[in-house]
Parts: sequence; structure tokens; C-alpha cells
Amino acid sequence: MQHLGVLFRYILYNVILFNMKKVKYLAIFVFITLCCLSCKRESELLQIIIQNKTDSPIDITLFPKKDKGVLYPVCDGCGGHKQTEYALEPNNEARFDDGIFYSSDLNIKPYILASNAFDSILISSADNVIIFTHDNVTGYSENIFSDNSTWDFEIVEWEGYAFTKFRERYYQYIFVISNEKIEKIIINDEE
Repeated sequence: MQHLGVLFRYILYNVILFNMKKVKYLAIFVFITLCCLSCKRESELLQIIIQNKTDSPIDITLFPKKDKGVLYPVCDGCGGHKQTEYALEPNNEARFDDGIFYSSDLNIKPYILASNAFDSILISSADNVIIFTHDNVTGYSENIFSDNSTWDFEIVEWEGYAFTKFRERYYQYIFVISNEKIEKIIINDEE
């Protein structure tokens, strides 16, 4: 409240001295500042993430339904794009920027969202290859596109100011790649 008193005295002083140009600029500045501080932006998104809980780095190649070359749309209608190929370090923690697809539909199941966004997903490491398709999985005990796949769930919230107050809430479904679920592929069984 003390700042408002100082501001009021400053405006009154400048009005008395007929320095209307300063008052006009100050009034515009105060108005814009109040508008910016009073605005709030909130968003909620469902997000699917692949997390590497193995002991070695993995390379992920996504084959999106809406193929854009090396980039694909990361959500329907948001305008954002991500690379179709990227790497995850061993035992990484899931972060919001690791999301492979986002949706504003908070009721959609994660395997349905993955099925709607991608034709297949290839995961490779120095020792293993995992291929997820809608009908089959090779090298892993679960299929990311299947309704009986296991997903971890977290809610992550962000708050801050960037000209306006914002709050973002991510409903994260995390598909974990772990050593226990990797199935070794025997290419040549000759001894």
C-alpha cells in the first residue's frame, strides 16, 4: 500500500506542476503493468514419455503417422515439433521435455494416444533392439501400443511469471524401458 501512496503523490505532484506528458506516460505504464499482472494463464496437458531405466544408453526412433521427415508434430494443433530420433542416457529421470506426444484430452489412455500418434517405435542399444508396432512387439515383454501395457503416472505442475502469471499442469504417463522386461533376440543359434 505504501507504494500506491508514493505513486499517488507523484502523480498529484506532476499534475499540479502541469507536467501532463510525464503523467500520461506513467499512467500508460501503470495500466499495462496492472493488465499484465492481473492476467493468468493456465493449461493442462496429458503427456506420454519413454524413460530409460536400463544400464546403457538407448537410441529411440519414432515413426509418426504424420511424417514430417526428421521432425514430427508433438501434439495436435499446438504447432510444436520434435526430432524423430533422440537418445536417452542410462537410468534417466523422466522430465516434461522428454514427452513424445501431448494431448489436451485428459481422458485419453496413454496407449491410445501413442497409437494415434505413431505407426511404430524402434529402441536400440549396444546389445538390444526393441520394435513396437500396433500388432506386435519384438525384444520386450510389453507393447507400448497395447491396453495391458504398464505406465507410471505423475502430475507435474509449474508456476511462474513471464509478463503474466502462468500455471501448467502435466499429467505424465511414463513407459519405462527396464532390463527386466528386455527379451534377448537370438539371431543365429549356431554354436
